[in-house]
Amino acid sequence: MESPQVPSLQTPAHYFPKITNHVKEIVKTLRYIERKGEVTPSNEPIPIIGTVKLHGTHGDIVCYNDDTLSFHSRNTVLTPQTDNLGFCNAMIAPDRTRAIIALRDQIRTRWKSLNPDKELDPDKVLILAGEWIGHKVQKGVAISELSRRFVICSINVDGEWVFDRDYADIEAPKADIYNISRSGYYESILYPDQFEKTASELEPLADKIAARCPFAESFDVIGEGEGLVWKLVPYIGIPELWFKTKGGKFKPTFQPAPKKLAPGDSGEKLEQAKELATGWCSEARLEQGWDYLREKGLPQNLKGVGRFLKWVQVDILQEEKGYINDNEVDEKILKQEIIRIAKVWYVQRTGKE
Repeated sequence: MESPQVPSLQTPAHYFPKITNHVKEIVKTLRYIERKGEVTPSNEPIPIIGTVKLHGTHGDIVCYNDDTLSFHSRNTVLTPQTDNLGFCNAMIAPDRTRAIIALRDQIRTRWKSLNPDKELDPDKVLILAGEWIGHKVQKGVAISELSRRFVICSINVDGEWVFDRDYADIEAPKADIYNISRSGYYESILYPDQFEKTASELEPLADKIAARCPFAESFDVIGEGEGLVWKLVPYIGIPELWFKTKGGKFKPTFQPAPKKLAPGDSGEKLEQAKELATGWCSEARLEQGWDYLREKGLPQNLKGVGRFLKWVQVDILQEEKGYINDNEVDEKILKQEIIRIAKVWYVQRTGKE
């Protein structure tokens, strides 16, 4: 087989959804989908299934029907010249491209056996979404002690995300392509009208993973992990309803609801914004923004500060929009405080390079 062709830059930069930390936001999305008539409304507890969240860098392998492949990071299309920590260049090695095509064919065969009354659309791609992990991809977690490898975390066939467990045995270890299933599956319950109960049951599981990563342990490496990614079993194919719980040092800062501010009380609004910005500008988030610059090929010096600050603002405003709206946080002041904190961190970070 020839080396895969590089897609045009008009190809979508990524396929995998951004996943929230907030159970409350998932329930809001579920209610919205219910109102649209896409699912049947219910307040009954919903079974959820989790897989280990790996602290690497996101990667998508897109398989076309003519045996060509394209590779994507979270934010860009990858080429051998514009790679992300060696992911694309590793995957285009002939042995790996052959293994990927073989995986595609195994997945298609499995899909057909599970869907005997359906036909695959020849115009739709097959997507292997996962994490590129291993030595020097990230630090401070057990999987960083492994050699570099790709881990399949979700699969999209015929335009739909499939039930992971149905494809759990499909991997290619000789090509350093593994399935997240080797670290097991976790089962729990989402209570749509009891956010706190849901969180209280999921957080200990995330802390357990953060203390000892089962994926790394499957390779006889003992050390810290990050958390879990959860999917609602009845709605596996709806990625807007996927969410994550992080444990240990990766646990996000959740802010308590502030007291109701008096209209026009600028002093109180400023204090509120300072407190929120301090909590939300976590070390992990700022490092993610720093990594975004590298991934996009942007300068990690003072010339890149504008793009960095923009990324941090957008990430916080998107991730915390429910809290911001529910508690009438002054967005303008919050943005100013985010810039103030993130800029100081960025200047210090550039000095470490």
